Amino acid sequence: MIFVTISATGSNVPQQQSKSGATQEFKAAVRALLDATEYEKTMREKMVSAYKQLGQEDNPYIDDFMNQLIEKMPDKVVDIYSKYFTLDEIKQLTEINKTEIQTKIRNLQPQISQELMQEGQCFAKGEKSPSADIVVEKDFEEAVREYLQASGFDNQMKQMLSVLENFYKIPSGLLDGSLDKLSDHMPDMTIRIYSKYFTTNEIKQAIALAKTPCLKKFNEKTIAITQDILEVSEQLSIELMEKILADETQKNDKTQTEKSKGWFLEKMRPLNQ
Repeated sequence: MIFVTISATGSNVPQQQSKSGATQEFKAAVRALLDATEYEKTMREKMVSAYKQLGQEDNPYIDDFMNQLIEKMPDKVVDIYSKYFTLDEIKQLTEINKTEIQTKIRNLQPQISQELMQEGQCFAKGEKSPSADIVVEKDFEEAVREYLQASGFDNQMKQMLSVLENFYKIPSGLLDGSLDKLSDHMPDMTIRIYSKYFTTNEIKQAIALAKTPCLKKFNEKTIAITQDILEVSEQLSIELMEKILADETQKNDKTQTEKSKGWFLEKMRPLNQ
């Protein structure tokens, strides 16, 4: 395990020293962390997937918008991280994310998330879970439960659902407590899915990392960070697309541009706008 102890130096202070919220050294450290977590690749894949689901992968403005958003978001992430972490903590997170087990968890996360979504859909419909027949050994189950507790999974899940409900202004009572019921079943679903990809020893390695002060702090701040990123990315998305469409209005067919703008305002702005 690669882990650097926080030193009692001036870098052990949140980096709120300028309008951007960070020193040049802190910015470079966050950039290194984003590189270690393959931020650009992950963000691009998620955006492409989202646009395909919206049937807008051929929209003429998507590539320009996506490239600009991916280019500008790291500076926003720097500002957000400067509110919560010291320079040393960012460096520790970078080293942790380079470890073999953390890399494996990160690489498998999209697949695991997809399978959990399928599990959730079956649960909501009252159908048999796709993983229902998977038998998990007791020592593996206990290890995953310890990992979920150490990483704050249960608390994060409930808070994340609350954040999404509030962000998208889902009317109170609309879901009739179904999200709470789902979150109660998530650990069992996660254990069965994890058994397909991880060994007990790998889970124990993940537990050791999750219990380090740095990663523990990151997990505790995940909800706040996610909410900040949602708000910042939303505002940046609107600014970028409106600029792109304004530029296109000047040189292209105005009717087509207005049509694209209408799609953007309908699909990309949050429901509470």
